[in-house]
Amino acid sequence: MMLPLLLGSSALLLVAVAMGLWWGLATRVQQRAAADHAETRLSNPEAQRKADVPVSQRKPAQRWAELLRRAGLPEAPRTFVLLITPGVLAGIGAGMRMNSVGFGLFAFALYLLAAWLWLQRRIEKIQQRLISQMPDFLENMVRMAGIGNSLSMAFQSATQNVDPPLRPILDSALSYTRAGMDLDRALQQAAQAYRLRPLEMLAVILGTSIRIGGRSDQILQRMSDFMRDLEEVQRELQATTSETRMSAWVLGLLPVIAAMMMALLSPDFFQPMFHDPLGKKVLLMALALEAAGAFLLYRLAKSL
Repeated sequence: MMLPLLLGSSALLLVAVAMGLWWGLATRVQQRAAADHAETRLSNPEAQRKADVPVSQRKPAQRWAELLRRAGLPEAPRTFVLLITPGVLAGIGAGMRMNSVGFGLFAFALYLLAAWLWLQRRIEKIQQRLISQMPDFLENMVRMAGIGNSLSMAFQSATQNVDPPLRPILDSALSYTRAGMDLDRALQQAAQAYRLRPLEMLAVILGTSIRIGGRSDQILQRMSDFMRDLEEVQRELQATTSETRMSAWVLGLLPVIAAMMMALLSPDFFQPMFHDPLGKKVLLMALALEAAGAFLLYRLAKSL
């Protein structure tokens, strides 16, 4: 039984190393392609008007890079290795403890799910901070535009008073404008990975004002007021539904954590689950019921 376990552990390590090497190669190819694309845009103004590649047609490496950027993590192969290594070690340790390759793979899959939820939580927090910074930034733009500055100058002046995580996005947009890109396209390009509706709306307002004109300061002021009201309503809703959402998390995670702890502390108790045919059926049935219950609780928490 130890030979399949060692082979499975070696396979997990080889997969982790291979994915790390693939990630590094894909990152270098992406950087080279980005440099060539920027040079083409500068040499050919018509290339600037082409639509961006849809999310569904992007490569997996590009999607992972955008995910790490939204989570506020470095876009480097080291980040991927640091995220995947604890899962590999946990899978190997759990498999050796239970003397079962299947249990090790289950522990590894459970770690991947936990890492994904952690990344989604970081992304949600960063997006909330971005949205909370938008009203002050818009009001600064309105003040700068009210004293006679152009919309581009107001955008550049208001950027100086912004803190992270919004500041790097605005700085990237300004760097694109220095390369010859329009302000609305630059903001859309810089905020593409974050997928925030307020930034997309701001890019549309800037593009409309630059090309057509109009009282953009009034639109920005109304947008700022609306975002403040919406943020206040969302905070009240989160405070009201926090108990329900916490109950959903506890009910969803408690069976899995309890089963993992019992299996690791008393391996002999769970041995029939992996070797007896009836135990395997009971285990599969429990996993199916747990997955269905977790999905229903997730839908309940997301609907609040």
